[in-house]
Amino acid sequence: MMFNPKNVTTKLRSGDIKALTANVARYTGLFIVCGLVTYGTNAIVELYTSAQNSHQQVSKLRNKALELSASLSEETALNKTLNDSLEKKTQSLEKLNQRIDDMENILGLSDENPPQTIKQRVDTAAINSAVKATLFQLIPNGKPTPDAPLTSGFGTRVHPITKQRKNHDGLDFGASKGTPIYAPADAVIEKVNASKYGYGNQLTLNHTMGFVSTYSHMSKFNVKQGQFVNKGELIGWTGNSGLSTGPHLHYEIHFLGKPLNPRPFVNWNIENFDTLFEKEPNVEWTSLLNTVGSMVEMQVQLASDHSQDIFNTANHPKPKVTFDTHK
Repeated sequence: MMFNPKNVTTKLRSGDIKALTANVARYTGLFIVCGLVTYGTNAIVELYTSAQNSHQQVSKLRNKALELSASLSEETALNKTLNDSLEKKTQSLEKLNQRIDDMENILGLSDENPPQTIKQRVDTAAINSAVKATLFQLIPNGKPTPDAPLTSGFGTRVHPITKQRKNHDGLDFGASKGTPIYAPADAVIEKVNASKYGYGNQLTLNHTMGFVSTYSHMSKFNVKQGQFVNKGELIGWTGNSGLSTGPHLHYEIHFLGKPLNPRPFVNWNIENFDTLFEKEPNVEWTSLLNTVGSMVEMQVQLASDHSQDIFNTANHPKPKVTFDTHK
């Protein structure tokens, strides 16, 4: 059978042209709807993917923010700790400065000296403090019988027994028999003399730098000749031996064989440190202080060097020495 256009046209004309048009329109609409659905689906997928990426980015940013917040908290806590430590060190430094100031005031250091570092100030204060401590340790000071009252002073007087006017080369302290007598400074016992005459039982203490002290009319000795004693050590007890009107201690201080007035030495302490040098002109104090100062400065330097050696040894321990025992 051969194709005849006229037959088609005849059929189209005779068919339902409206139905064909409707089908075309329907398929066209369906195509459009499918395209829109496909486009919409792709758009939704893209939006979902973008939302997921955004959510991941937000999560990462949130985690980063938490890390930064934690790090900031740690740094804040560390800063607070450092600030507290700095505050404590500042307070300690202020206290140290105050203590050095107080020490310098006690030691009588001049404010006109050139500015010094804290170490220099501490060293200077230590040296001056050590010098004073050394002098108080070596040169007689304070009462040998702390609670006994002074009954007779240094100088010319009428002797209570002989009634003759003569020099009284020491101080008398009224004390009942058996009152303890203490060494007023470090010394070596030069002489222990037991006697019933004159000064009675007498001790002679040889101190350093040419100073000698004597203790007379004692009842008993607590030391022997050649013995070394420290300041404050018990050396004996008061009594009434020898030429005496009653129990007491006759106390003398000599420098290079010459008697000195013991009163300035008895009254000498850290608060009136300079008064002894003013009241006792028979001693070349400047030379003595320079000598003691040199000794103390050397000791401080040696102690400082020793401390530095200990520090270096602690930080750089010496290698162990091994021996070959198989030779």
